[in-house]
Amino acid sequence: MIFEHRFRVRYAETDQMGIAHHANYIVWFEAARVEWSRSLGVPWGDIEASGFAQAVHDVHIRYRRPTRFDQLLAMRVAMIEARGPRMRFAFRLHDAVDLDAAGPDASDVLAGGSIELVWVTRDGRPTRLPRDHPAAHIFGAVEALPDWGV
Repeated sequence: MIFEHRFRVRYAETDQMGIAHHANYIVWFEAARVEWSRSLGVPWGDIEASGFAQAVHDVHIRYRRPTRFDQLLAMRVAMIEARGPRMRFAFRLHDAVDLDAAGPDASDVLAGGSIELVWVTRDGRPTRLPRDHPAAHIFGAVEALPDWGV
């Protein structure tokens, strides 16, 4: 499943030249992942209320072209691996107007990357999401797309 989250570059996310600061891309990755979860019927707040969270283990970003203030973006996200306590997601950031014109197989990526997360308990200890947890069944039914990474 490839999920798409659309948003605009906000003024506060830019430098004096109107270009989005590189640190914002990680925030955008997270927003897309949380919306991916919500689209599956699993609001992230419900997971955290049940005593589980995900800690970042690894982040990789490749910047290809700058994004600018008020630019409409489309962040595409897919789960590329779920193994034990770890989940990996890949992200591709597109100009939404260009993506709409090119279609879902568009190759013009502004930035791309991946995040590897580890399930943790409230006290920060690595764990697996219990099989009887409602999110475990839903996430387990999502097909991982290992070849979709950037």
